[in-house]
Amino acid sequence: MSEIWNDPVLRPILAVLAFGAVAYVLSRATAAVGRLLALAAGICVIVCGAFLAAEVPTDCPLVGAIAVGQLSLPIRFAVTHLGCLVGIGAGAFAVLIALYSFRGMAGEYWEGKFYAYLIWALAGACLVGWAGSFFTLLLGWELVTVMLFLMLNQGQPGAEIGAAKTYGVLGFADACLLLAVALMLSPGVAGKLQPGQPMYNLALPARAAPLLAGSLGAIGYAIYALLLVAALAKAGAVPLHTWLPAAAERAPVSVMAYLPAALDKLLGIYLLARVALDVFRPDHTMQLILMSIGAVTIIAAVFMAMMQHNLKRLLSFHAVSQVGYMVLGIGTGTALGIVGGLFHMLNNAIYKSGLFLMSGTVGRAAGSDEIEDMGGLARRLPVTFVCGAVAAAAISGVPPFNGFVSKWLVYQGALSLHSGLGAVMLVVAVFGSALTLASFVKVLYSAFLSRPPVEAAARIAAARENFSMAAPMVVLAAGCVVLGLFPHLVVGNVLVPAVQPVLPKAAEEVGSSVWGMAGGEAGQWSPFTAFVLIVLGILGGVVLLGIFALKKVRVVRPFLGGELGIGEDRYRMPGTGFYETVKRMPALKPLLEHGERGAMDLYRWFGRYGGGVVQTLRAQHTGLISLYVAWVMVGLAAVLAYLLMAGYLKS
Repeated sequence: MSEIWNDPVLRPILAVLAFGAVAYVLSRATAAVGRLLALAAGICVIVCGAFLAAEVPTDCPLVGAIAVGQLSLPIRFAVTHLGCLVGIGAGAFAVLIALYSFRGMAGEYWEGKFYAYLIWALAGACLVGWAGSFFTLLLGWELVTVMLFLMLNQGQPGAEIGAAKTYGVLGFADACLLLAVALMLSPGVAGKLQPGQPMYNLALPARAAPLLAGSLGAIGYAIYALLLVAALAKAGAVPLHTWLPAAAERAPVSVMAYLPAALDKLLGIYLLARVALDVFRPDHTMQLILMSIGAVTIIAAVFMAMMQHNLKRLLSFHAVSQVGYMVLGIGTGTALGIVGGLFHMLNNAIYKSGLFLMSGTVGRAAGSDEIEDMGGLARRLPVTFVCGAVAAAAISGVPPFNGFVSKWLVYQGALSLHSGLGAVMLVVAVFGSALTLASFVKVLYSAFLSRPPVEAAARIAAARENFSMAAPMVVLAAGCVVLGLFPHLVVGNVLVPAVQPVLPKAAEEVGSSVWGMAGGEAGQWSPFTAFVLIVLGILGGVVLLGIFALKKVRVVRPFLGGELGIGEDRYRMPGTGFYETVKRMPALKPLLEHGERGAMDLYRWFGRYGGGVVQTLRAQHTGLISLYVAWVMVGLAAVLAYLLMAGYLKS
């Protein structure tokens, strides 16, 4: 037992699990203990993760193994650059979300349990990030899924529907991951691997080069497909994305900001990166599939986001769209694209979490999550407005914020393919960023700059900033600025070393330094030069505004047809009218209508046709013993036929 506790990786995970258990036991008595333990758990992971990061890479000794027949499922840990990024990032988000929830979750009857679930989800993320075997990763992966289900269930009335859909989709992803692990350990795969090859251990940079999926035959492609489905479902890529909008509409904001917006993106893309970098070496077909999924995810989700009127649902579709950039970058197979996709993974977690926290604050102030019920909050919630504007600019790829840098790397990765396909992917990615910016113009106008509706004017006028809710948004907005101006902090110190064992020329191609990044043949990016030029442009605009302000302008009350329009909602212009012309375009109208009805919802399709199969089988349960005996005989005959064929083929 002492050896287990002295393990440098396992020790913080066990401590966090213990914190969660204490918070859960005391949840009914008081929520204050849970608050403190959530902060303590996050700080513990950050501190321990920082010490572990100094020892990268480290392959820890075997903790134990679970025997299943002749199989031995190892529990092992490993310290890698990407793993430390996931672990430390999960701890930082846990601290920020816990602080926001001091006010955001206050008074909820299940507040104490929320902190316990948050702490356990953090433990699951650490298990994934520092896993040294696929089985260890699977344990943490499933723990996060269960915590997400429990937390979503505690939302507004009707939240259990979104929670059930979420658990259905992610449970399917977990089953794919479990089946992939089982296939990895099967004799047909194990017999083709050398000891220490990546199927057995995730501490890959010092172990062995990634495999070609074709070298394992059909089973290799099956394993790759299963791992791909698990990663994309967790991250929320099309067509396995529909659990995100379903969960967002009625889920607590703290839950959405922590798990779907931040943690699930980190874990899903982390698994995809490990598979693409360390397990299988993607061939041209694999790269084409990944880039196609990324491009479709970017465009389809951003068009759906533009049509939404519910703020949390709109943000959930943007969360899906941003996954497309990560998948596209990794799919290029180039150092620029992969580093860009991984950097976007972190950047998206930062600004998307900030945007969900912003939506919680404005929704609380307006009393509704519908953007047509908001307005005039810029003066009442100035900190929230500024932080929301920074996060909106970052997600839209506006320089000099962090979102631009990671997208720029993805663009350069697509260009470095030197093919027509790369050019098409570049156009799709840039177009997606333009549509994202257009969508957030609607959000910022509707929530902060438009006139508030008459029935909500008094409530909005009483809105005030709260420190515990505003402070996390300030930290996240500052992260958008700092990583935009100093991308080398992550790119040069974490991501390039992470991919360099597989892509030896990564440092040369990315060319990250304190002063900027060189994008190979395609160009270079200097954040400080861009920052200075942007500041000069803003100052010039302010000067021009001051000059025109000196001119006297006649101000009168507006009227239409002889009627004064002040204070009447019929003269108010809500943001819901934005882009209605886009929705009515002949080429897009049927696609968007089908999308709203769930045409791309695999969960809905399986429910419809799977339900028919279930009803057909249920109809066979007539209660007649003779029929049941017949079913048993058919089953025995099928099993016997399989055994006979297996023996024949083996001989």
